[in-house]
Amino acid sequence: MKVTRPGSATPSSMGAGDRRYPSNPYAAYTYGKQVRKKGASDADQHKVDIINRDILIAEPAVTPDIHDIADVLGIPDEQVTPAVERAISRLMLRVNGLSENLSELQRHQVELARAEGRDPFTGALSRNSFMQIVENEMVLVGSDRTMRALLLCEIANLDDILQRHGHGCKEGVFTFLYRTITEFIMPPHQVGYLGCNDFIALLYNMDEQDAWQRADAITRRLKKHPYFWNGKYITIVLAFGIYHVKSGETAEEALVSVDYALRAEKEMKSAQLQRIPSGL
Repeated sequence: MKVTRPGSATPSSMGAGDRRYPSNPYAAYTYGKQVRKKGASDADQHKVDIINRDILIAEPAVTPDIHDIADVLGIPDEQVTPAVERAISRLMLRVNGLSENLSELQRHQVELARAEGRDPFTGALSRNSFMQIVENEMVLVGSDRTMRALLLCEIANLDDILQRHGHGCKEGVFTFLYRTITEFIMPPHQVGYLGCNDFIALLYNMDEQDAWQRADAITRRLKKHPYFWNGKYITIVLAFGIYHVKSGETAEEALVSVDYALRAEKEMKSAQLQRIPSGL
């Protein structure tokens, strides 16, 4: 799926309000939102065909005259008998029905195209869509003043959740975690689902300290408000890795680097726990 960059429409303050976000980040988070014309009612809105990039303007239906139809069909006026009129009326009803069916099919195609960039399981950007965004962003690294970082989030105890509570709970955990992440990592930043137990975010103009503050805030929120399922509170243990992308890297290389950062963080915490005396 091709992802393009929108114009300068970034809010002046997001999240912590540090006003350091880029003027033209990706706006994939707007997929699925209807395009509205300011100050106009719903009936006056243009429908956007995101497949052909055309604007479809709804026009009021006009009921054709029977004699006009007969003229188009080459039927002389003297031959337009009541029986012919009834036949033409039935034909027009059929044509109108087919037109309505075609409009409904086109509407479904547009909805499918809008949903194509989202993971149906979690609601986050799909892996392909997210990696396409990162790939396009990598071209700009070094040519502008925008810092870009990847924040990788892993559910460290997913296997334990699955064994104790089953697939139904696991699916709820993914949806709950995505909602929690997006409370602290909002647009213009991007949040995607890589598959398995990994979420990932593309952060704009955020240094390592700021990124870790977001990660810590997500962890604290999950501890204070854990996921509740089937009468039980479910503990979600997360591991994070942060990596600032560099000029000349590919999207896959950046992904490998942030995964390495996550593994290193897990090993460091594991070593710290091993140094704690037993019984404490």
